Amino acid sequence: MRKAMRNNASASSKQFGMRLKQLRREKELTQMDLALKLKVTRSSVANWEAGQRCPDYVYVKDMAVIFGVPMDYMYGVTDCRYNIKVPDCFELDLTLLNELGLDFLGEVYKFLLSSEKYRKS
Repeated sequence: MRKAMRNNASASSKQFGMRLKQLRREKELTQMDLALKLKVTRSSVANWEAGQRCPDYVYVKDMAVIFGVPMDYMYGVTDCRYNIKVPDCFELDLTLLNELGLDFLGEVYKFLLSSEKYRKS
């Protein structure tokens, strides 16, 4: 059981690493450039890209902002790179929604993403 969990974690680390490397290259950043932005060592970035280590949540959140993609894209949960920016003055408390409300919100989100009319060009 532990071996299967370790293999699954390794696979997700590798996928994360591939996405990170791709996004970093698209932004024309070196590993050192990204390391400086995140205030980590270059070897940390290299280990993340190689799938040898997975970064803490805080770093993934910062990288998502740097690359302009959702965290789910970074983790490989979705292939969708679009991110909806909610204005700071607009507050959402998702804890008030039950499971049905969250499912509905997810469906609305998928619909908006699937429609060219509502996506940034």
